[in-house]
Amino acid sequence: MHVLLAPLALLLADPAAAQVPLEGHPVQTTTFTGERLGGPFGLGVALGAPTGVTGKIWLGDTMAVQFTAGANLGQFKDVGASVDWVLEFRPINVEGDEYALPIHVGPGIKTDVSFQLPGGFLLMGPRVVAGVTLLVPTLPIDFHVEIAPTVYFMEQVGWDMEGQIGFRYYY
Repeated sequence: MHVLLAPLALLLADPAAAQVPLEGHPVQTTTFTGERLGGPFGLGVALGAPTGVTGKIWLGDTMAVQFTAGANLGQFKDVGASVDWVLEFRPINVEGDEYALPIHVGPGIKTDVSFQLPGGFLLMGPRVVAGVTLLVPTLPIDFHVEIAPTVYFMEQVGWDMEGQIGFRYYY
């Protein structure tokens, strides 16, 4: 009986009481960046691989999940989608508060589907994305440029160097 009550006691304990910050130490919060207006969710348009709708969900100031879905530029009857988990770094110091240039890097997955006849194909594999984003504190948008080497393992083995440029509006 005591074995069942221990997890219940842990659930009912007040976890906030154990998180009192030490004096003089900065406290990390999950507030969203003051480097742009808008909320944590951005939706926009991107050109590249793939060309289509792009989105980003900020999970704090240093982490985000981004996605893109659309057609592959220059390849008739091909569609693609990607999802990436990225870390945001700010190694570029900008004079004043006119804009910010965080660099993002992280792992992801890419899927390409071809509907060309005869017989299409499905490509899927991991990728590593790296890029830079321009954030303006007075606007709820970002502009981004990125590259992503991708290795395909499903149906055909191969690799591709992909890139994208686009913007997102934050809600």
